[in-house]
Amino acid sequence: MPMISSQSNVKATSTVDASSSAPASTTSKVVPKIALKRISLLLASYVVTLAFLVGSMNISGSMDSAPFLTHFDLPGNSYETNGGGGASCSQKTFDMLPKLIAKINENYQVNALIPLNITLDHPTYNHQTNTTTKTLTMPGLHLDSFRHKRTAFLGDSTLFYMAKWLISMLRHEESSLAKGMGSIPYHTMKNQQGNSVVQNNKHLMLKGTADPPPFKKDDTWFEWHGMAGNAHGLTEVLMDEMFLKSEAMKPQVVVANMAFHWTQLCGYSSNMCPTPMDAPIISRWLHYDETWLQRVYDHALKVDAKLLLFKTANFICGTKRTGDWLTGDELYQNFDNATLDACVTRLEPFGKELFASTEDIRKYCTYGQFTDVGSRYLNDKMVEFVKKIQERDRSEEVIRLTVGFFNDHDVENCDTTDDAIHHKRAVVMRLRLLANTIDSYLKCARE
Repeated sequence: MPMISSQSNVKATSTVDASSSAPASTTSKVVPKIALKRISLLLASYVVTLAFLVGSMNISGSMDSAPFLTHFDLPGNSYETNGGGGASCSQKTFDMLPKLIAKINENYQVNALIPLNITLDHPTYNHQTNTTTKTLTMPGLHLDSFRHKRTAFLGDSTLFYMAKWLISMLRHEESSLAKGMGSIPYHTMKNQQGNSVVQNNKHLMLKGTADPPPFKKDDTWFEWHGMAGNAHGLTEVLMDEMFLKSEAMKPQVVVANMAFHWTQLCGYSSNMCPTPMDAPIISRWLHYDETWLQRVYDHALKVDAKLLLFKTANFICGTKRTGDWLTGDELYQNFDNATLDACVTRLEPFGKELFASTEDIRKYCTYGQFTDVGSRYLNDKMVEFVKKIQERDRSEEVIRLTVGFFNDHDVENCDTTDDAIHHKRAVVMRLRLLANTIDSYLKCARE
C-alpha cells in the first residue's frame, strides 16, 4: 500500500513502507482487561452494518446554494462506462481534488482563497477513449458553502481550531450582512489578508481549549464535537460522548479526524507515551480501520448523513520542534533501532492485556510515531478505506452514503505552523479547500 504523496512545500525526509507492516489481529481481540466490560460494549457498536439505514433522506433546507455547484459539472449519481469501466462521481472527485491542491501550492499565499482554474486530462471526465482536456473553475472561499446544512466536525484539535475560526467567520459575516455591508469577500484576498481579517474581527476567542459554541441560524447548524488538549485516560469516554452529541444533531455533512491522540513519542515526551491508564489507544491505533474509520462510517449512516469526509492528520513539521521533541522526531523518523527497541521494551508489558503480540507493539512503535511519518501512515489508511467504499458503491451502482477525502495535509508546510502541528496561518486556506471539497462531493450525493 503506497504512501500518499505529499504536495506540500516541505516534505518529510523519511518514507514508510506500509506493505511491510504486520497484519492487524482481529477486532474481537481488542479487549483490555482494565476496562473489559465497557470496551466490550463499545466494540459491539463497531460491527459492520453496511446495509444499515439504507433509505431515502429527508433533508430540510437547500444544500444547493454553494457557488461551486454552478461551475462544476461532474455527472451526479450516474455511473457512466468508458471503455468498459467508468469511474463514479465520487471517484472522479477524489482524483480531481489533488489538482486543486497542486494549483494552490504553486503559490499558496496568492492562490489560497481566490478562484482557480484546473485542467483535467483523464478520459473518464470526457466520456471518450482518447484523452482530452477540460478546464474547471474552482471558486474561491465563500462561506455559503457552509450554510443551509447541518455540518458536524468530529475529532481532535486539528478540527477544533478550524471550527473556532469558521464559527467566528460566520458570526462576522452575519454582523456584516445585518449592517448592510454584504458578505466578506474572502475570495478576493491573499492568504495573509484573509487571516488578518479573521484575527481583527474575532467573534470568539480563537486560542485556548474551551469548546466553541455551535453556530445556528435558520437552516444552518455547524458544531464541533470531540477532544482537544491533553485527554490522557479520557479518550474512550470522550469518544462516546462525541458520537452521542452529534447523533442528536443529525448532521447532513460529517467531517471527521482522529489520529494524534493515539500516537506516541515514547522516550522523548511523557505526555505522548501510553500509560496503563490509556493503554487502549495502542489497540485503537492497531485496529484503526475498525475502531475509527468504520465506526465513523456506521455513525454517518445511522444519522442519515448525506456526505462523510475523512480529514487527514495534519502535516507535522519536525524542524519546528525543540529540545527532546526535536530529538525524538528525528530519531523516530529515521527509524533508529535503539529508539524503537526502547519503545517496544516500555510498551510490551501492555501487550498481554491488549491481546497484542510483540510484533504488534513493534508495529505501533515504528509507525504509530507522533511525527509526519505517523501522520502519513494513518492518512494512507484513510485513502485505502475511502477508495474501498467508493469502488464498492460504483460496482453495486448504489450510493448509501457519499464518502470522500479531505486532504489538508498537503497544503500545510513549515511556514504555516508555529508549534509543528496546528497550522493556524493556513486555517482560512484549509477552509477554502474544505468548501471546494464539500461542494464537489455533494454533487455526487443521493438526492
